[in-house]
Amino acid sequence: MACGCCGGGFAKISKDSFGCSPARNKRAAVCSNKRTIKQADLEARVLDALANHLMDPDAVQVFCEEYTAERNRLKAAAAGNRKEKEQALARAKRDHQKLVDAIIAGVPAEQVKDRMIELDARRQKLERELQHTPAPDTVVFHPSMAEAYRERVSRLIRTLGTAEGMEDAKEALRALVERIVLTPAAAGAGLDLTLEGDLAGLLRLAADAGGLNTKKAPDGRSEAFDMSDELVLVAGAGFEPATFRL
Repeated sequence: MACGCCGGGFAKISKDSFGCSPARNKRAAVCSNKRTIKQADLEARVLDALANHLMDPDAVQVFCEEYTAERNRLKAAAAGNRKEKEQALARAKRDHQKLVDAIIAGVPAEQVKDRMIELDARRQKLERELQHTPAPDTVVFHPSMAEAYRERVSRLIRTLGTAEGMEDAKEALRALVERIVLTPAAAGAGLDLTLEGDLAGLLRLAADAGGLNTKKAPDGRSEAFDMSDELVLVAGAGFEPATFRL
């Protein structure tokens, strides 16, 4: 939690309340935000934001379109590179076979031995590279990511009310939150909350990374979640990790 006025941390100042630490420890010279929030109020508002506001369908749609377009562009570039290697491999095999045919036709093997060794080494190298360059497929995000996210978050919130699985649910919900910024409300004496979500955690929950990455839609078309390791690096690809906010 962070203070929206000074950027300092919000900490527990009593049994059930939180407040800005710099405002209390360093006084008004650093921060004048002396407002507090009850733990029960904070938790209720955060859970409501997680369940109802954090994965706005319009924001999810924009993200999916931009991310998918970029990933497909990179996959297209990789496909071009793979095609070049496949063509080079085919040439190496043809040239090697021509030398074999030349030997059969009577050309002394000593004259072509070095070239054959070179071509065979190139063939093996290209085959190894192609093994580590799988043919790309098109990235497609599930059209109902926002709805899937809300259903799974609601399930986690319901689990908080039961003894079994409560701790796991708490950890799962915490993993979705990047930061909570608390700023004095313009009207009244309370605090406004801005909940910033951890983008990778939000998307992994929405796509249910613990399950299958691909399933069939009712019409038989493939609906694939792109849940490869690159997803946790989305912020490094130009997307802010705190994309979805209350």
